[in-house]
Amino acid sequence: MSLTSQTEKASDPDWARRYTTTKDVPFYVENIDEKVGPDVRRLLEDYSKIPPEDVLPHVYEIRDKAWAIRSYPCTGIGMWLKTNLPKFPNYAQVLDILKAGGSLLDIGCFMGHDLRRIVFDGAPAEKIYATDIVNHWDLGYELFRDSDRFSAHFIEADILHPNERLQALTGTLDVVTIMCVIHQWEWDDQVLALTQIAKLLKPTPGSLAMGYQLGSIGQNYHPKGDLHKSAVYLHSPDTLSRMWNEVGEQTGSKWTCSSEFKTWEEMQWDAKDAMFLGPETKMLLWIAERVE
Repeated sequence: MSLTSQTEKASDPDWARRYTTTKDVPFYVENIDEKVGPDVRRLLEDYSKIPPEDVLPHVYEIRDKAWAIRSYPCTGIGMWLKTNLPKFPNYAQVLDILKAGGSLLDIGCFMGHDLRRIVFDGAPAEKIYATDIVNHWDLGYELFRDSDRFSAHFIEADILHPNERLQALTGTLDVVTIMCVIHQWEWDDQVLALTQIAKLLKPTPGSLAMGYQLGSIGQNYHPKGDLHKSAVYLHSPDTLSRMWNEVGEQTGSKWTCSSEFKTWEEMQWDAKDAMFLGPETKMLLWIAERVE
């Protein structure tokens, strides 16, 4: 198998298709009522104009459609209903960048829930871009009922192998976000992804990359097994900073990376939903800023 086909397989692994016809897996939760918290309910009621009594049936209908596309744990558990950008300490700064005419790309955008939130909070959508390996974007229009007014740009692409449309953004972006994506890969593929991100961002101090993913307070490398369907590398703050140093060396740039572990509760996860991940697995939130 070629290196290209191996990394393409890493971006859209077989296991993500394996369970689309069954819900008998530990990362599918039948009742996700509690995941429809105040943030997403406000979006669905005030932004999408969905009557309050219709919100939950609408969410379950969309979840079933998303599961049939890919059996992602975030879909089964209902974590796609949580807006993540507002959890970052620099959210106000990102909002100001966009209001001032800056641009943002969300990698692994899924249905675009974070992007609806930042637009709802006042950011213009014209310079917002989104990309994902599989198209859930169209389902996002159905979820938020805004196909006639949400003007962000979707690019179906693989960040490990950017296509022409994604490459056209090289050196133009102020902010790149990547949520719940990097942890599905081993070290080398993660370096490749972050290197691509560094190239997409403007080559000037102040450019920002932000994300969160599964991390580990113990073992970092996890081989393929029953829990991890492919070999993965789960970071600590130290290893993630080391990786950004490596990215800097490969791209002739310099980055500072601040990161911290978050509790499941801080990320609005139900801790029992994450028990199958093991006690050493935590959520790692990070911000990398270009300084040279």
